[in-house]
Amino acid sequence: MVIVHDYWLDGKTAEGLFYVRSRETQRCPICGSELSVSGSRKRGILEESGEKKALRIRRLWCDRCNRIHHELPDIVVPYKRYGSEAIENILSDKPEHSNVCPCELSTAKRIKLWFFLLREYYESVMESLKVYWEEDQEITAMISMLLPLSEYHRRSAGWLKVLVRLLVNSNRWLHTRSA
Repeated sequence: MVIVHDYWLDGKTAEGLFYVRSRETQRCPICGSELSVSGSRKRGILEESGEKKALRIRRLWCDRCNRIHHELPDIVVPYKRYGSEAIENILSDKPEHSNVCPCELSTAKRIKLWFFLLREYYESVMESLKVYWEEDQEITAMISMLLPLSEYHRRSAGWLKVLVRLLVNSNRWLHTRSA
């Protein structure tokens, strides 16, 4: 997976799909070599408003390490159905977001549990990335803005996008292959 920030969604097609196109040069999160496009696949998300959006995302091939990656826009959280804004609102527990969530209460509880269980891992990875990228002032500033993750309810909008992008693009996003 590669999370991109600078992208655009091409207009809706007859099938109702939005094509995701990145303006960034894609690099392999494992070896760092440039990726080439090898196809596409369909990916759906549920937005904050409850609207379903079907995306056509590109499959990227790394010639050096022989792996396939998917180019995901930062509105997508890997292995989750809901968009990053919806998940961020679920995690924030702010009263103005209580009626905005498009999911059931049990789903919101599972999302909160998922984040709670992985929060310490995410924080430790962010601390190690801060040391790794200490020369890059922009990235270290973004990481400092995110930490500690226990105060996510005080963060400005978009903090989850930044967190997911840093974790995925550094190849440190935990997942289960069966999910």
